[in-house]
Amino acid sequence: MLDQDKILYFLRATGPTLPTKVAKNIKTEILLASAHLSDLAAQGKVKVSHLKVGGSPLYYLQGQEDQLFSFAQNNLNPKDFQVLENLKAEKILKEANLDLLSKVSLRSLQDFAVPLHVTFNGKTELFWKWYLSTNEEANAKISQLITPIQHEAPPEMVSGIPASLSIEAHLAAAQSVPDVSPLENTTPEILSKAEEKKIVPVEQKTLVEENRVGEIKSKEKEKKSAKTKRTLIEDTFYPTIEHFLKKLEITIEQKELLRKNAEMNFVVRVPSVVGKMTYFCKAKKKGKCDEKDLSSAYMEAQVKKLPLLFLYSEELSKKAEEMLNSGAFENVVAKRIK
Repeated sequence: MLDQDKILYFLRATGPTLPTKVAKNIKTEILLASAHLSDLAAQGKVKVSHLKVGGSPLYYLQGQEDQLFSFAQNNLNPKDFQVLENLKAEKILKEANLDLLSKVSLRSLQDFAVPLHVTFNGKTELFWKWYLSTNEEANAKISQLITPIQHEAPPEMVSGIPASLSIEAHLAAAQSVPDVSPLENTTPEILSKAEEKKIVPVEQKTLVEENRVGEIKSKEKEKKSAKTKRTLIEDTFYPTIEHFLKKLEITIEQKELLRKNAEMNFVVRVPSVVGKMTYFCKAKKKGKCDEKDLSSAYMEAQVKKLPLLFLYSEELSKKAEEMLNSGAFENVVAKRIK
């Protein structure tokens, strides 16, 4: 059986999975497994998620979309997941009724939120559909949401077309995320004076809400920064890494604590004969780092499109050393922290 046939069989049995698991199943290197998966995706035989698990997308087959949600909670930030839970519960969300954070989140949840443009009385409004909802369910829900404005035209007609048919047509046609600003709102070209009076307070309210959101984000960022600093002070692994990098004249540009006293990510500047180069750096405090640790770090570096500097505290497993020596990984430097 060919490797690609084995991969398809494996996906049918397991559902959405990662390249590392595929490589293990077909007993090959992760780079070869990733190449096979990319080829299958190009052929349309395998689908690729926008959701990232440890820096890598999930690969799955047509019809396995319902299994993606189980990966969401642990791989989305809490605020995005809260918006996703709301979409799952409501099935349909009207863009005009959402706060700024929800609008931004929905545009990033491409695996789960389907954008729909619905035209009613010459006005086009944006709705978001839960990805597992049927068009019939969406049609019924959207009809309920637009009921309050049906006095503007006969209920059975929408721009000369039966309402249900107009909505259905847009449901069938909507396939991609619209290229619009998260703050963009659709308004009629001509407004009566009475309508203008109604809209002005709404716009003012939106500006106040946006200012509040900005203030909240700023405060949260300050709190997060202060918390990170306190955590790094308490962390005993970070000073060791910092001292080691300083000896090598490597400067730290970004740092992220993943597990206290165990794992950190950095973006660093490494001196070379042609000047300083930017690397993604993974530092792990572990008795023995194996090929999985190395492969996972390599995938993260690939996502960031940077070479990898892998730092380990004790030793590498024999298989990890073999992978490094085989040349399977390009632009990877592994060093023991001393």
